[in-house]
Amino acid sequence: MDNIKSKREKQIENFIDSIQTQEDFLKKQEKTVRNYFKIYKEELEDYNYISSIEEFINLKNGGYIRYINLNDELKWGGILLKKFKYDDLNMMVLCNSYCKNFNISFDKNVIFYKKHTTQADKTRKLFLSYLDKYE
Repeated sequence: MDNIKSKREKQIENFIDSIQTQEDFLKKQEKTVRNYFKIYKEELEDYNYISSIEEFINLKNGGYIRYINLNDELKWGGILLKKFKYDDLNMMVLCNSYCKNFNISFDKNVIFYKKHTTQADKTRKLFLSYLDKYE
């Protein structure tokens, strides 16, 4: 008789079984991010995944943001202008290449960041790529 459970007890048991541990959640998230780097290899080259709020807080204005939205679509984002908090969400103001400003949430997107690159950085990368070809 102990094995007979009500419908409600079964629902509660299923709900409890479906809850992931923090470790399982982080492993799944890490696997998902690695998959994004494989799928968008060229688009995310030189970009770093921002995994925590501490990393988000330390982002420098002027860096480049790309992000993946809730529909698993890669968005080109733009230049980071400002970070702020709004209704418990960590928000960013980005500016795209058409000088259009828009807001996105750190909490609702997968964020990738690349430091601002100067002309010297681009020249250095080009020079090193030529060296690699002739080694």
